[in-house]
Amino acid sequence: MRYVAQERSCTKRKVQIMKAAIYCRLSKEDEDKIGESESIQNQKSMLIQYAMEKGFELYQIYSDEDYSGIDRNRPAFNSMLQAASEHKFDVVLAKTQSRFTRDMELVEKYLHGKFVEWGIRFIAVVDHVDTNDTANKKSRQINGLINEWYLEDLSTNVRSVLDHKRKEGLFIGSFARYGYCKDPNAKGKLIIDPEAAEVVRRIFSMALNGIGAHKIARTLNEEEIPSPTAYKQLHGIHYRIAWKNTNAALWSSPTVYQILHDQLYIGNMVQGKHKKVSYKSEKTIWIPKSQWIVVENMHEAIIERETFETVQRMMQGRTRSAVGGRIHPLARKVVCSCCGCIMEQTGRPPRADGTRIRYVRCRMHQRAPEVCGNKTCTNLTDLQNVVLQRIRAYVSDWFDPEKVKLPERDDPVRQRNQAMREELRKLRGDVERRRKAMQELYLDKSSGIISSAQFMELNQTFLHDVEDLEKRCAKLEESLGEAGDTDGQREKLKQYISDVREVKVLNRELACLLIEKVVIYPIDATENPRKIEIDWKF
Repeated sequence: MRYVAQERSCTKRKVQIMKAAIYCRLSKEDEDKIGESESIQNQKSMLIQYAMEKGFELYQIYSDEDYSGIDRNRPAFNSMLQAASEHKFDVVLAKTQSRFTRDMELVEKYLHGKFVEWGIRFIAVVDHVDTNDTANKKSRQINGLINEWYLEDLSTNVRSVLDHKRKEGLFIGSFARYGYCKDPNAKGKLIIDPEAAEVVRRIFSMALNGIGAHKIARTLNEEEIPSPTAYKQLHGIHYRIAWKNTNAALWSSPTVYQILHDQLYIGNMVQGKHKKVSYKSEKTIWIPKSQWIVVENMHEAIIERETFETVQRMMQGRTRSAVGGRIHPLARKVVCSCCGCIMEQTGRPPRADGTRIRYVRCRMHQRAPEVCGNKTCTNLTDLQNVVLQRIRAYVSDWFDPEKVKLPERDDPVRQRNQAMREELRKLRGDVERRRKAMQELYLDKSSGIISSAQFMELNQTFLHDVEDLEKRCAKLEESLGEAGDTDGQREKLKQYISDVREVKVLNRELACLLIEKVVIYPIDATENPRKIEIDWKF
């Protein structure tokens, strides 16, 4: 009998204790829940206590914070799966099935597939999910479906809130774009970053002078001016980017193009350019330009609208930079009369003093002489001088700056317009204050400070006020629009006409403003000089 007792005792000592891995997760989707109830520490305490009660040996605690339940790139989650495939533990413990994953596909792949294959048991304590219990497989599948539905609804709600903020003109990005920084006193607002804004102004100034994007980027790099990405890094902004080489921190043509085309710099907020293909994927697609959310005059402009629009006109031609990185004033505007083809620049080798003569010739003739017989070249400098002479003559014939009348100082119309502008400014301030109050009201409702009924009543009052104020603003804007030229506009027009009449050098800005195209005809023995026609834009 003594021998038998000893044998039984040995058998008991050989019973293997199951090892358990604990998995915890917390993400932004849990922010609306009561703080500590879903905290990582709370999950750990609950699961450790459960493991002790069941006699499990703790193998390791895996924890992912700030990761969605649909995310498949969770570091701790994937590390746990790797250990499970190597049979380093026997049980996975989680507070709920949704802590493990909200993806129905992953539920099927691991809970009903890989874990069974690896001999891993999964237990969700609160849900009473246990893969050893074959009877509750349907329950686990239903849980997985409900969790995925929840995430889909959450994604839709978040998208709706963000779209609403975009339509209000609020900036919702993580990082302000180059030239601006987030306003610390007003969420969703941007303020000018003086240091970066000065670089933006210089970029637009260089573009106005006909300098191409490649040359602009090269100049900025030569002067060791930090690129937008490098600028963020240098100023302590935790802007994460995987730089594969040092060139990634330099200015490039695409970066310059992006700045030159961005309406942000004239005070417009442009958002909603792309979206995720699905709440389950990080892949994004671009939205057609017609569907972008554009709200004008939301922050202080760095670039004047007139300057911005001029640059856009200059860039529409998609011209390439000539020698020295400068775009010729007549680039893509010189056209062959025979075939309608845009004429291209060419030239002879530089002279001993470094100067070189440039010409324009028909592209089509160079490629297919049988199609176009316009074989002669035109000196580009001579052509530029002819065009400039005609511009001065045209302006002198049709525009007299002295006929641009300025209003008298005591002009009652001017005084009335000034009063309307002041009233409009105050009304816009009232609208902005009420919109901000509506946002705060929503936050009060979300926090439980006021009831839904109170929110609806107060919000409706604000909506009526905003509607009335905006109607008044619209009437004032209409009245001001009908008032005609302002003092500044008339003075500016007068000065511009005078400047054009005295202009000595043809620049790209002036050419884009006035000229549609310059038509070059072949040399005719009966005509001297060569026939040149200019199609004006007005």
